[in-house]
Amino acid sequence: MICLARQEAEKYFQQMTGKKVAWTISQPEDGLVRAGYPQYDQELLDFVRFFRDSPSYDQQYRKTLRHFHIKPKLNGVTVSQALLINNARVANAMLSLIVDGEDLQRGTWARALQEGYFYQLLKLAAKDEKVEG
Repeated sequence: MICLARQEAEKYFQQMTGKKVAWTISQPEDGLVRAGYPQYDQELLDFVRFFRDSPSYDQQYRKTLRHFHIKPKLNGVTVSQALLINNARVANAMLSLIVDGEDLQRGTWARALQEGYFYQLLKLAAKDEKVEG
């Protein structure tokens, strides 16, 4: 990823840590209130698009994570394992899992924002890539 774009994304994700993402709400005729979908801001949508098109995106993220003995699943344990390994390849694989996760489960990005997963993993990937490069 381009260094400046990564720095901007890192700053954005740091600011978003701990903040809740608004969800649409629908109230159909039966009167039950249902959560709809998260309302993501343009900055997150731009990052996702940029990341998916970058060399940092790992299309084989499940295989990469399994190689490092991490279940390809998003939770505090797996993110902690990825952070402990302290490797850009693993951090990018976990970011790729998160980016693709929204298609499978609404709210994946919201959780990753609030829990600081995006920020921690992006920061690790940037630090490790600086060391390698």
